[in-house]
Amino acid sequence: MTMQGIDIDVSLSPATQAAPNLQPTESIAFDGGRQSLDHSVWYNGSLMTFLITGEDTQGQFALIEAAGRKGNAPPPHIHRWEDEIFYVLEGELAVSVGDRTKKAVPGTMVFLPRNVQHSFTIESEQARMLILLTPAGFEGWFKEFSVPAPAMTLPPPTEVAYKDVQRMLEAAPRYGLEFALPERR
Repeated sequence: MTMQGIDIDVSLSPATQAAPNLQPTESIAFDGGRQSLDHSVWYNGSLMTFLITGEDTQGQFALIEAAGRKGNAPPPHIHRWEDEIFYVLEGELAVSVGDRTKKAVPGTMVFLPRNVQHSFTIESEQARMLILLTPAGFEGWFKEFSVPAPAMTLPPPTEVAYKDVQRMLEAAPRYGLEFALPERR
């Protein structure tokens, strides 16, 4: 087995730097969100449930369950403050990290390091995955640009309104997020 290294800047988000370190002396169990409307939102065509947030972990990590439909694909982007880990529960995704694209099926775990451009596309009719953010903080982005889920179902297929895209571009620096925008000609 060959391992490849990637140089990564491990600077923390301002929110995480201010949070005290979680240094448990014994195991800690969380039972926060588990498939609850109280913790679920519709975000950009997906149903997201916040299982654990940075408020629960003193900023150390957040865990989200996300479900989406075929074709759902965020634009290529870079997280400056956190790493993401996807664990696919159902469906198939094509995940691009840097200059590599991998197929992710149930049981696949994909590490998306900070400072490396990435994106994904749902290739099956639907997909469901766990998203681990470390450190926590980026879950605030999903909350800011979502609406409370009225049911534990996927939202109707919609296109993001232009005003929302503009708002997202303006808010991105607050979350250490950069979008890889197409070059202007």
